[in-house]
Amino acid sequence: MTSIEQQIKAAAEKSIIRIITEGAWIQPDYTNRLKMPSDLVEGVWKLIDRDTLMLRLKERVEAELADRIVNTIAAEIATDIKQVLGVPERREAIRSLAREHMKSLMAAGAPKP
Repeated sequence: MTSIEQQIKAAAEKSIIRIITEGAWIQPDYTNRLKMPSDLVEGVWKLIDRDTLMLRLKERVEAELADRIVNTIAAEIATDIKQVLGVPERREAIRSLAREHMKSLMAAGAPKP
């Protein structure tokens, strides 16, 4: 049977490991943040050209959407290729076909004596 000291030590070790693993031991000091005066923030907000802001937001959102769509398509293609090449016989058939085409291309491009 374990002693109370061993149980306390084990609990403390678990607690410390959890704190380090979760990153809770590194936290910014929010109490010492720079506070922006509300009239300054309001004044800046009034100076914003909303049409320019909307145009820039639209461009950023469009770019982000395009990146996500491309990444999704690339992931789908990669999955499909893995499934096709996952069958050894099919993979070898594709390699054989590629070798034949490479030979014919190399033969066509070879200098004639």
